Amino acid sequence: MLCSGAVATRSRSWTRSQRAMCKPRPGSDAAAPRPAAAPSSRRSASSSSSAKRRLAAAGDSSATAFTSSNSGAGPSGAGTASGQRRGATSSSSTSSASSGRASLAAARASLPDPPVLYPFQELAAATNSFLAKRAGGDAYWRCSLRRRDAALFQLPRRPGAAVDAAALARVGRYHHTSLARLLGACPAGAHLYLAYELPPGAATLAACLRSPRNPSFTALRTWVSRVQVAADVAQGLEYVHHHAGAVHGRVSPSAVVVSDPGLRARLTHFGAAEFAAPADAREAGESPYAAPGSSEPSREADVYAFGVLLLELLSGEEPARYRFDRGTKEFQRVSVLETAAAAAAGGSVRNWVDRRLGDSFPVAAAERLVEVALRCASPENRPDMTWVAGKVSKVYLESRAWEQKVQVPTEFSVSVAPR
Repeated sequence: MLCSGAVATRSRSWTRSQRAMCKPRPGSDAAAPRPAAAPSSRRSASSSSSAKRRLAAAGDSSATAFTSSNSGAGPSGAGTASGQRRGATSSSSTSSASSGRASLAAARASLPDPPVLYPFQELAAATNSFLAKRAGGDAYWRCSLRRRDAALFQLPRRPGAAVDAAALARVGRYHHTSLARLLGACPAGAHLYLAYELPPGAATLAACLRSPRNPSFTALRTWVSRVQVAADVAQGLEYVHHHAGAVHGRVSPSAVVVSDPGLRARLTHFGAAEFAAPADAREAGESPYAAPGSSEPSREADVYAFGVLLLELLSGEEPARYRFDRGTKEFQRVSVLETAAAAAAGGSVRNWVDRRLGDSFPVAAAERLVEVALRCASPENRPDMTWVAGKVSKVYLESRAWEQKVQVPTEFSVSVAPR
C-alpha cells in the first residue's frame, strides 16, 4: 500500500507538470502539445479552446497554424482563411509592383532628354543658312529641330573648349522650372550654337521691356508681372548656385526668355560659361552686367548681374545709356545703378520706377526691391542668391496680396499725387 500510494503520488505530480509544460503561452510559437498521461476529453477540449482564445487575443501569426493542426479544420476552416490571406498578400504585392513601375515611368518621362550634338548642316538647314530673321530682339532664331520648336542662340566660343557628349551631359542633367530646357549644342568654328526647347510666343526680356518699333509698349505692363519675372530669375540662379553647384556667367535680359501663360521667365545659357567665351564688352570691362574687377565667371558676378537686371526691370531703362548734357555739350554715360542710388537716397523711388506702369504699384515694395538690387551690386557684403531669392519672393507674395486688394483695371491708371 505504501508503494502504490507513492506511485500514485508521483503519477499525479508528473501529470500536473506535463500539463503545465504542454500549455501554450500567448504570443509564442507553440508547437503541438504532447499527449497527456490520461486527461479527460472534456478537460482537453476546454484546454484547446482556451488556448485558441489566448492565441487569437495575442494576435500571433502562429495562431492559424496551431488552430488548424489541433482542430482538424478542412478547406472551409482556418486553412481557407490562411489561403485567403496569402492570396490577398500576393495581390497587394502585385498591385504595389505595378504602381511602382508606373511611378518610375512617370518620373522618367518628366526628366529632360539628354542633349545632343547637332551637326552644323542641320542647323543651317533649319535657319535658311542663318539668313532667317531673328526673334527676341535679334537674340535668337526661331526654328524647328527634329520636330521640336526651338530657339537657337549664337555665342562666341571659348578657345580650346571641348564641346562633347560628356560635357553636354553634365549641363543637361539638371531640370528646373526656371531653367530653359537645353536640346543640344553645335560647336562651329569661332561660334557656339545652343538650342533650347521653348513654347510658341516666347521673347527675351529685353524685347519685352523695350520694343524697337514702339518704345511706349511693353509686354510687362503690370507690377506683378515684373516681380514675377524677377522671382523666376532669382529662383533659377539660386538653383544653379546651390543645387547644381555651377555658375551661370551670362546673366542679362538676352538670356531670360518670357513666355505665356502667366508671363513666366526661363533662364537660358545655363552651362554656357563652360563653353562660351565672354563677349567683347565683358572682356573690356564695359558691360553693365559685368562686376567691376571680375574677369572670370563666379557666383558673386552672377549676383551683381542680377542686381542690375532687377533695376532694369523696375525702371524699364537700359542699364547704361548716354545722355546729352547741354551744359558741357557732350554725351555722358548714365548708369541705372547711379540713378537708382540717387532715387533711394532722395526718397523719390516712386518717380524713378517705369512710368508705363502708370503709378499702379506699391511704393513700399518697390523701395525694398531697389534696396535688394543695390545690395547685390555693392562691392562689400554682397549677399548670396538664397538670401536674394527669399527677399524677392516675399515681395512677390506681398504684391499679389496688394493686387487682389486693389484690383486696379489695366485700361487706366490711378495716381494719388503728381510726379
